[in-house]
Amino acid sequence: MDKTQNLNIIMLSNFDKNAGGRETWLYNFLPELLKDDNINKVNLFGYRLSTDSNNSKDILSLDFNINRKQRLFPNIIKVKSSRFPRALSMFLGLKKQKDIVSSSKDITLAVGVFETLMMLYIYPFKKTKKVVWLRSIFSHEKAYAIPSYLQNLFLWVEIKILKKADILICNGEDIKAFYKENGLMVNVIKNGVDVSKWNINIPKLKDPIQIAYIGRLSQVKGIESYLKLINKVKKSSIANKFNFNVVGNNGVYKDQVKNLENKKWLINYGLMSYDNLPQFLSTVDICVALTFASNSGGGGGTSNAMLEQMAASRIIIAWNNIIFNQYLNDENAYLVEQFSVDGLEKTLIEIYNNKKEAIQKSLLGHKTILPYSYKANVLSFKELVFNI
Repeated sequence: MDKTQNLNIIMLSNFDKNAGGRETWLYNFLPELLKDDNINKVNLFGYRLSTDSNNSKDILSLDFNINRKQRLFPNIIKVKSSRFPRALSMFLGLKKQKDIVSSSKDITLAVGVFETLMMLYIYPFKKTKKVVWLRSIFSHEKAYAIPSYLQNLFLWVEIKILKKADILICNGEDIKAFYKENGLMVNVIKNGVDVSKWNINIPKLKDPIQIAYIGRLSQVKGIESYLKLINKVKKSSIANKFNFNVVGNNGVYKDQVKNLENKKWLINYGLMSYDNLPQFLSTVDICVALTFASNSGGGGGTSNAMLEQMAASRIIIAWNNIIFNQYLNDENAYLVEQFSVDGLEKTLIEIYNNKKEAIQKSLLGHKTILPYSYKANVLSFKELVFNI
């Protein structure tokens, strides 16, 4: 590795460590990366509204070694709220920056497709080695917002953009398979998890059994199926056997969640500090992983939250699809036919009636996740990106 190399990271984020999976990954990835003294400098480019908190101090704290010069430099573009999409605002803000310095020896990592456009069309980044890290299947994730007659065109444009990168990385075999079908070579680097952080008690499975949906409330992550499950269970004879919890940004589902909360059918925690999640998980028995895989609108890649829940030995209920089959099987989790709310309810009843088997699956889930460390995640990245 050339010690003069710098790494630029572009990410459409305000770097709130509680915001979601990408931020969770970044806050674990950077400290591990910076353990390598061969890394000269990391420039981190992000975006925030003037009303958002400035998270630069949290980022700077990741450069933990005080006995050497600073190597991590956050540059968070601050803009006023406007009608423009966030990606466009960040693009224009970065384009105005006069102090972005990069050489052909440097590497630029774009964490997503919008970020790839910034990397390709803002001059200081254009001359660097260009790397893209895909955290989901972009065209699937956005499909619900695109008219069906435009989806093929949207995918064609996406593939054209990604072909201009030097290296493509993804975090799941499902993402690799999709883009391979569309003519792209993508390298898989599996997500990592800090197992020691999630080493908590095994599920208690005492009445009422505690179930949690953790993550951003969005269609592609299956919140609608979860809310339907709550309605179905709470109107049935097993209503008192289960309690339902929601943790995450409610977004457009705020009113639906509030309605169920008013009925005392769920507890809504809203956004929760990432540091408080292990303690919360110690009170939970079952976690749901309901991101769906579909060309007409779905996600992709591996959920950081699910890996953490497996590390915490929670009982996992997930859709039986290509996303979750990379880690889950009938021995370490409960797999349900995608979109089947009836199947979810039947699985809850099965767990209630066979608690010993459920605990055994949770322990096997913990064992499954042990090899997936951030150390391995960063090592794979360095071997792929810096040694080519």
